[in-house]
Amino acid sequence: MRTLGRTLLGSAVAVVLIASGCDGLWYHIENDCELMLTCEKYRGRGSEVVPAGCVPSEIDGAVDETCGVFVASTGNDENLGTRTEPVATLAEGVRRAAGNGTGVYACAETFEEAVELPAGAKLFGGLDCANGWVWIGKTAKTVVAPGEEGIALKVTRGEGAVRIEDVSARALDAQALGASSIAVLVDGAEVELARCELVAGNGADGAEGDDAPTEVPAQASPGNAGTDACSDVDGTPGSDATLSGGAQVVNECGGDLSIGGGGGDGNVTNGGDGATSQGTAETARGGVGEPFSGAWDCGGAEPNGRGDDGSNGAPGDAGVAATGLGTLNSSGYTGVSGRAGEAGKPGQGGGGGGGTKGGAAICSGAMRGAGASGGSGGPGGCGGLPGQGGGAGGASIALASVEGKVTLKDCVLKAGNGGKGGAGGDLQPGGLGGLGGVGGTGVGGSKAACAGGQGGQGGNGGPGGGGLGGPSLAIAYRGEAVKQEGQTMLQPGTPGAGGPGGSNNVSENAGADGLAAAEQELP
Repeated sequence: MRTLGRTLLGSAVAVVLIASGCDGLWYHIENDCELMLTCEKYRGRGSEVVPAGCVPSEIDGAVDETCGVFVASTGNDENLGTRTEPVATLAEGVRRAAGNGTGVYACAETFEEAVELPAGAKLFGGLDCANGWVWIGKTAKTVVAPGEEGIALKVTRGEGAVRIEDVSARALDAQALGASSIAVLVDGAEVELARCELVAGNGADGAEGDDAPTEVPAQASPGNAGTDACSDVDGTPGSDATLSGGAQVVNECGGDLSIGGGGGDGNVTNGGDGATSQGTAETARGGVGEPFSGAWDCGGAEPNGRGDDGSNGAPGDAGVAATGLGTLNSSGYTGVSGRAGEAGKPGQGGGGGGGTKGGAAICSGAMRGAGASGGSGGPGGCGGLPGQGGGAGGASIALASVEGKVTLKDCVLKAGNGGKGGAGGDLQPGGLGGLGGVGGTGVGGSKAACAGGQGGQGGNGGPGGGGLGGPSLAIAYRGEAVKQEGQTMLQPGTPGAGGPGGSNNVSENAGADGLAAAEQELP
């Protein structure tokens, strides 16, 4: 019998004839599952096939040195990467294995480093390096536990399936305000994890919203005083002499104006009415000037000569409290912060005071007979500034999958506690309105003019809304749900409480509590 043999020519299949006499048998290599790597043990491993004898859990004894790069904490990154000369870090092992298309084989020890696996990578842990590099993954894992907060194990997107076995990825408690603790993040990759432990720490509490200044805005300037009767200020002689009322006063509050009404003029035959105020709210009535005849009153029943006080400004709306789930992206989890409140509106200015009549006989000189003029109204106080929104609490997530295709086989996932949402910032009270300007005094029996009204107080700023509490999720995913096989166990922790609203939560604008779930889809 003559045997021509069996060969593989590159990726092409050679058809080989085994002949014996006149009887021939065509032997097709594509029917040989060992040579074609199509046997049952090779199925389900994606496009990156692991050669026979290179899966530690499927063989007895040591892994062959041709299978890949070997990693032990006692090694050296300058070594060859063999069983006798292993490298010291998983990062170096991954780098070398990616260059030659092989796997990484790690001792059942703790490696204090964050690991990033590219598409197509294969990481096998749980090896007893002190006793011949045999598999002990059922009782001991390779622990990936970076000494700093952050994602312990990340798989990046690309072509080629990733295989991870007998690895325990452990993330520390997050420390930075609002930061999350994530054990494993899969970013758009196809990944199979077998007999792995994914343990996340606690998420950090969210940042508190900044308080508005504690100092109340300065009181608005007072209105201008009226002028005394017969004062020689206008330089206009004659029996029809007039004294102008106190000029209006403007308070500028961040683009919003509050203007007190001008005082009424004083003249010989009658007093002028005070002007109404100007601003964004309803106007304040100006005082009625002294008529030629009739009662004259700067207080008492309306209508009278004193300008009305301005109304108080409207308070700013409270900041919207945080609600929702938060989002996932290639960097991790992003929570929802509370919104800032709105600034209070300025108070309304007061109306101007009414002026009085004088009479030609009360005085002599340039301003013979001019009555006293009214004081102008005080402008309204500025509105208070708002408190800022509280930050979101950080999440605790054992496995986060962002548009990945992930399969878990006999894995254990444990999440810690979500962080508390940050409190909203406290508000600033509105400032006081300006006092009304006093009316001018009478002379020679003429009556005194009336004061302007006081400006209204500015509205309080709105308190900040509280931040969302951080979630505690064994699995969080965006896109395709994570497949679970075998005895996979999911254990969430306790979610973080929502942050209270600012200023003792008087507006009930506390953030929502976080969510605890074994698995949760996120936007």
